[in-house]
Amino acid sequence: MIRQMRRGRWVLAIAMMLWNLSVFADPGSRPEGNNLRKAVSFYASFDESLRGDFGNGGMSLSTRFDSATKKGTFNFEPGFDPRLFRITKQRGVQGGALEVTGVLPRRGRIFYPAKGNIAYRAEGWGGAVSFWLNTDPNKSLQTPFCDPVQITEKGAGNGGVWCDFPDVKPRDMRLGAFPAVPPGGKPIPESAPDAPLVRMVNVGFQVGEWHHVVLSWTNFDSGKSDASAVLYVDGKRIGDLRDREIAMRWNLDKTGIYIALSYIGLMDEFAVFQRALTDDEVALLHRVPDLLAELKAPAKSDGATAATELAKLLARDRNGDAPPSPAFPFDAAAAKKYQQDYATWLGVPTSIRNHAGQEFVLVSPGQFLMGSPADEPGHAASEYDETQHPVRLTQPFYLARHETTVGQFNAFVERTQYVSDGERNDGGNAHDELAVWRHRAGTCWRRPGYAGPFSLAEHHPVVHVSHTDALAYCRWLNGNGIDTVRYDLPTETEWEWACRAGAATRFWWGEALDESGKVANVGDAKLREVHHRWPREIMPMNDGHAFPAPVGRYRANAFGLHDMLGNVWEFGSTRYGKFPMELTTNPGDLAPDRGFAVRGGGWSNTPHDARCATRDADPPHFCHSNLGFRVAIKLDVIKK
Repeated sequence: MIRQMRRGRWVLAIAMMLWNLSVFADPGSRPEGNNLRKAVSFYASFDESLRGDFGNGGMSLSTRFDSATKKGTFNFEPGFDPRLFRITKQRGVQGGALEVTGVLPRRGRIFYPAKGNIAYRAEGWGGAVSFWLNTDPNKSLQTPFCDPVQITEKGAGNGGVWCDFPDVKPRDMRLGAFPAVPPGGKPIPESAPDAPLVRMVNVGFQVGEWHHVVLSWTNFDSGKSDASAVLYVDGKRIGDLRDREIAMRWNLDKTGIYIALSYIGLMDEFAVFQRALTDDEVALLHRVPDLLAELKAPAKSDGATAATELAKLLARDRNGDAPPSPAFPFDAAAAKKYQQDYATWLGVPTSIRNHAGQEFVLVSPGQFLMGSPADEPGHAASEYDETQHPVRLTQPFYLARHETTVGQFNAFVERTQYVSDGERNDGGNAHDELAVWRHRAGTCWRRPGYAGPFSLAEHHPVVHVSHTDALAYCRWLNGNGIDTVRYDLPTETEWEWACRAGAATRFWWGEALDESGKVANVGDAKLREVHHRWPREIMPMNDGHAFPAPVGRYRANAFGLHDMLGNVWEFGSTRYGKFPMELTTNPGDLAPDRGFAVRGGGWSNTPHDARCATRDADPPHFCHSNLGFRVAIKLDVIKK
C-alpha cells in the first residue's frame, strides 16, 4: 500500500514536471507552430528588405497608379518609392519593420503579386492574412480611408477581401469581403444593411503600441452560400460573416496583395496563408510574434551561399583527365553529352539555382571559330568587326539560363538601396514608334519608356541597366567573394561559345530564319501591330510580344540557355576591339579604350541583327530600353 502511494506520488510529480515543461516550452516548437509555417504561402519579415522572404510566387513589390489619361485604368511600375516606404531597423514587433511616411499620388498603392502567393481556385478556396500594425488611426492617417491590406484585381468593392480604417471619427476597423460585380450588375454599397462587413468600433490604437490583425476566410468562389470570413484583433475574434456567396472571379495575373494603402505608421510580420486559421492558431501568432521567423531569407547577398557550396564541390579531387571537347562544329546531341560528361568529371551538377532564384547551366570549355564568314548574310553590316578566327577557352563556367529579370534586379535594389545610372542621369535611350533612337528623360529600369502599351512584370528581362549597374549586381551576389568561384558577366568569347552550343551557323538553330515565333523574340508582326509606322524589316509571324517577353518563353539552345538571340541585348565583361586572325586563348579586352561588348540582339531588331556573331558595344554608364545582362559564375579550377 505504501509502495503504491509512493508510486502514485512519483507519477504525479513526473506529470507535473512534464506539464510545467510544456507550459514554458517555446510554442513555436510545438506541432501547431510547424503546421502554421507549412500553411504559409507568402511571408515578409521586413527585417532587412521590403522584398518577401518566402513565397510561392513573386516576392518583389510593384506600384499601381490610377491612369492620368484614361479613367478606370491603371499604370503599373516595378519597385516602390523609397522616400515613402523603407525599412526601419529594430523597431518592429520582431526585428525590423516597414515604415510608411506618406501617401502616393494618383491613388498609388504598392503590392506583391497574388499569383502563387494565395491559394485562389475558381472552384472554392480559403486563406488568411496576418500582420502587425503600429499607428494612431485618428491622428496619423491623412486620408478618409486607409487599407492596411487589400487583395483584389480591380477594387475593394469589386472582388476584394480587405481590412480598412473608414471615414469616421473616432476611427473603426473593418473587414470587408465584397464579391466581384457580375456584368451589368452594381456593387454592393457599404451602407447596405447586408453589406459583407465586420466592424470593430473605435479601435483606439496609439503610436508606440503594436496590434495584431488577422483576416481569415473559407469557401470563397465555391458557388454556394457557404462562405465565411472572420476578423481577429490581438488574438481575439471580433466578428464574422457566415453563409454568404462570395465569388472573387479573379484573373491572378492581374491580382495583387496590396499593403499600406494610404497608411502611415509601422507594419511588421506580414504573412499570407493558403487556408483559413483556427482561433487557437491566431492566438498563437499573437503570443509568439516571431513564430514565422525561420522562413526569413538570408540576410546577406543571395548568391554567396550557392557559390560557397559550389566551391566545396570543386575542391574535391578528380580522377583522370577532363573529357575532350567535340571537334567544332558539333550537333545538339554531342553538346548535351559533353556538358553532362564534363559535369560528372568535375563533380558538379549540370545546373544549379542560387538563393536569388537564378538558375545556371554548366558550359564546358572548348575551341571554336568565333565571328562569321564573309559571305554570311548580315556579316559586318555595321562598323563592328566579325572576322572569323579560332579561339580556345580553357575554363568551364556557369551561365544564367535566363537574362536577369526585373524582379531579381529589384531584390538587389531593395537590399542595397542602389541607384542605377539611368536614374542618376534622368533617363536612358529608347525608340519611338518610328524607331527614332534618343535619350528620353524619366526612363529607367522601372519605367522603360516603350512607345506602346506594355505592363512590366518581374519576370521580364531588366533593361535600362548599364555595364556599371550589371557589375554592381554581380558584386552583390558575390558577398565576401570566393577566389575560385565568382559572379561576373561572361566575356564576349564565353558568350558566343555558349550561344552557339556547337553550331557554326548564322543562328544556333541553323542557317534559316526562324518564322515560327518560338525560338527568338525579334521584330515581327506584333511589333508592327503596335507601331504601325515601324520602318525596319520585320518577320511575318506574330509571337504576341511587341516588346520584351518574359524570360524563358522561347526554345533553349543545346546547352539549355534561353533568349541568347533576341529579347534584349546583353552586356559582356570585356571591351570591344577588332578580332585577331591567329588562335587566341581566353581573350579579354580587345581595345582598352572602347565600350563593352553587347551581344544577341533584341525585340526591336531585324533577324540579321540577332545572329550568333553580331557585335555591338556601349560605354560603361550607357543604358537603353533594349539592353540588359546575363550573369555568369566563373570557375577558375583548371590549371593552365
